Amino acid sequence: MEARQHMPASDKKSLRELFLTERRKISPVVEQHYAAEIASKVLNNFDFKNKVIAGYWPVHGEADIRPVLMHLSSGGHVCALPVIAREDEPLIFRRWASTVKMVQGAHGIPVPDKNDPVAETVDPDILLVPLVAYDRRGQRLGYGGGYYDRTIAALRAKKPVEVVGIGFSVQKSVELLPVEPHDVVLDCVVTERMIDRF
Repeated sequence: MEARQHMPASDKKSLRELFLTERRKISPVVEQHYAAEIASKVLNNFDFKNKVIAGYWPVHGEADIRPVLMHLSSGGHVCALPVIAREDEPLIFRRWASTVKMVQGAHGIPVPDKNDPVAETVDPDILLVPLVAYDRRGQRLGYGGGYYDRTIAALRAKKPVEVVGIGFSVQKSVELLPVEPHDVVLDCVVTERMIDRF
């Protein structure tokens, strides 16, 4: 998938639609196969020892990373999911396990229930983030809310955080994506085909 080089930030909306259309073309069966390939790469190529790992609840055809969280959580690792506490603020992360009660959060996305005793707030060391598109520099195009840009900047101000983009190979832009001052860079992206490190 190609995107025009040196596009102004105002063109992010059209780029977003372009890449989301490509992602929607992936059939559920193929998507399931791709997600399994991604999960295998994540589990076999990253050091999770003594780390808090944050994932996400997939929506709109995002690669399903929940099997990774399930595997890590069952192995004793601390896993978490993002929660929108307030608009225009960084995300918070609540601990997640298969036994944690889920409730509907902002935008209809399930989140760990804050009243569940297991669902304490944690700061992740490894962040698995969804994306709409990415380029060879590790620039990420999201949905436009800026949640992850704010969150990653806030977390990195506290401590080192490894940020791993999760997506499909069709989401890699051949050309450079438009960049704004607040945009953060990913450490790497895992797709069904490869791990791109930046």
